[in-house]
Amino acid sequence: MSTQETAKTLYLVAEGTKYAYRLIGNSSNSQPPLLMLNHVRSTIDTWDPELVNNLTRTGRQLITYDYAGLGHSQGAIAPSIKVFALNLLAFLNVLFPTLSIKQVDVLGFSMGGYIAQQLTLDAPDLVRKLVLAGTGPSLGPGLVRPMNEVQSTVFNPTPGVPTIEAFFPSFTTGEEGAEWFKRSTGSRSGVAGKDGEPEIAQFTTGEDLIKLTQAYLTWDADPVPYALLQTIQKDALVTNGDNDLIVPTQNSFVLARQLPRAHFVMFPSSGHGHLFQYAGYYAKLVGEFLNGVIPSVRFSAGKAPIPGSFGNIN
Repeated sequence: MSTQETAKTLYLVAEGTKYAYRLIGNSSNSQPPLLMLNHVRSTIDTWDPELVNNLTRTGRQLITYDYAGLGHSQGAIAPSIKVFALNLLAFLNVLFPTLSIKQVDVLGFSMGGYIAQQLTLDAPDLVRKLVLAGTGPSLGPGLVRPMNEVQSTVFNPTPGVPTIEAFFPSFTTGEEGAEWFKRSTGSRSGVAGKDGEPEIAQFTTGEDLIKLTQAYLTWDADPVPYALLQTIQKDALVTNGDNDLIVPTQNSFVLARQLPRAHFVMFPSSGHGHLFQYAGYYAKLVGEFLNGVIPSVRFSAGKAPIPGSFGNIN
């Protein structure tokens, strides 16, 4: 079975852009694959293997994907989350026939969660279930802003100790952040540059990072996706650490409240990197959610249940 460390890099062309992606784990005819959308500076090479490989052990095939203009994909970096989602839709429209599938589940982390929300608004028939980690909605009531110092760290041209601290505050996680960074940047070292595999594409810097910042900030100033969240009739799992410095935990809670069929799970003594800090348990939780072990919401938020449907409650 392929892993984050060994999966072959594949390519397809959609609307004139060549995209890089990987299929990790074994395919299943009974369950849709899980599409993984990573954070603002990431590539398919910087997914944490602890998370990815634990997810494949739930029996599900994963699709990892480089956004246009990033990592091993060609094309231009999108100027907004809306365009990121349109590019992703073009990619999926070409990919789906090759896999004989009609839907995916989507795990969106941080900026990947923004793209997952927008994709679901634009093309709801392509998405079955949503996992939204360390992410929040666009502009709307109830949100809080991260500290300016944290935002500056996230977009620092050279990722390093401050970036790690933003994902894994050391006062609660100790050395786990450094271990995550090492795993994430080195997982492909055994195959990089060999047998047609590309060299490792590390965390994004330079002019590309400036363009990413534009897309990120455009989302933060757009009230429309927030206003449409209650139209997303999908089972959703929203997660965060109890002290996320990048996307404040409060914002993930607001996101879960606005989605009609969402569960919210908060992880202790953790922050933005909670899904990597608790990789084994997180993968188990995601697997149970996608497999229906965690119950679906029985009615949409904002609508009264049918009288008598909850026994003595009514």
